[in-house]
Amino acid sequence: MTWVTDPELTKRLRHATQTLLDSLPTVMEDGLPFTDALHGGAQHICDTAELDYAWAPMIEAEAVRAVTREAGHGEPALFTPELSRAVERIESLPLAYQQRLVQRVADRYADPGRTSVRSVVATAVSPARGTTRPRHPAGPNVLPFTPRQGPPPRSPGR
Repeated sequence: MTWVTDPELTKRLRHATQTLLDSLPTVMEDGLPFTDALHGGAQHICDTAELDYAWAPMIEAEAVRAVTREAGHGEPALFTPELSRAVERIESLPLAYQQRLVQRVADRYADPGRTSVRSVVATAVSPARGTTRPRHPAGPNVLPFTPRQGPPPRSPGR
């Protein structure tokens, strides 16, 4: 459990989760619901953050935890039917609501009252539209990615 005892790694994982949460609303603009937009995003974030792919499931799990909590479903344990049901209820919401929910989570996750600091990469690119526009006046950490189908192209182990 290296991440528990390594403050630098914990900080990097939190920052990676923030980046994923910041990026999801932009990816969702292309009509993808929450879990479809989430798929593959953590691997992409691991690439850019120079984290081993082995951390990707933890980053995604933290993003899911934050979104289900914000949606009012408490904090169900990862491997329980309650979490699956909470995610299904989120997926049943209109896409625009899902997008706003994820945006709220990203904003709360970046709350200055917490220990992490949101980095500034000021624009988001929607790969399907090929357009660039500012998404948030504070300039959140947004990385464009296209959700992946299947496992990452290379094995973990940096």
